[in-house]
Amino acid sequence: MVKKLFKHEFLSYVRAMGIVYGILLTMAVATRIISLFESDTNAYYIIRSFSNITYIVSAAATIGFAFVMGIVRFYKNMFSAEGYLTHTLPVTAGQHILVKAVSAVCVNWVSMIVALLSVFIALPYAEMKETLDGFLYIFGQLLALDSMQSIWVGLEYFILLVLSSFSSVMLYYACISLGQLSKKNRILAAVGVYFAYYILSQIVSTVVTIILTALASMSVYLYDILFWVGEHPMEVYHTVMWVIIVLTFLFVAAEYLVIRWVLTKKLNLE
Repeated sequence: MVKKLFKHEFLSYVRAMGIVYGILLTMAVATRIISLFESDTNAYYIIRSFSNITYIVSAAATIGFAFVMGIVRFYKNMFSAEGYLTHTLPVTAGQHILVKAVSAVCVNWVSMIVALLSVFIALPYAEMKETLDGFLYIFGQLLALDSMQSIWVGLEYFILLVLSSFSSVMLYYACISLGQLSKKNRILAAVGVYFAYYILSQIVSTVVTIILTALASMSVYLYDILFWVGEHPMEVYHTVMWVIIVLTFLFVAAEYLVIRWVLTKKLNLE
């Protein structure tokens, strides 16, 4: 049944996103073709400017549409009238969350890849070469490390990318789920939950930063710490990365538990 849910979910995305991707790539090709007929006339400048603006809007809209579509599908399938059918399926709440989150993250990644591909299509050769040189420089810097360090850096970035992708999607799922606890205006309540989370996270991060800065400035070992950091940059980098990875994982776990708790204990489709 889980495989069927994945199939249905991806087919729904393909039907909608296929059109969006087609529009974006068409705009990229059109922008590239227009750039071939470079001219100093005002008419050409207007057409070129309009084409560039339309393409940029299309690229941004593609990424945004994919993200919003994932949120809308979660709400409609889980908490709207469609939920009566969804929750009769022989699938656990955890499996529903898994299907929604994995499919949304995959589509978000595909959308960013398509948007990046469209950039290379739309850019003139000289600008495209500069962009590629930038990517090659970053890749070369990574390869400049010894082989083991390169593997660890790549692995850490990949793990953090995956966890961050799931965290961003499931944060909205958690806000929508908590919004359902309200007796009315549930969508507005979900928006309120998100803003409350945002304000609280800003307060906590600011307080933590102030405390750490104060402790560091008052420490008699500050010079020794800075010297050690300068002598062991990769050790510090790996430590910071794994702290961020663990914290992100804990956020994902907390978001999952919140969503599952609402779906299993507080579900109300009235």
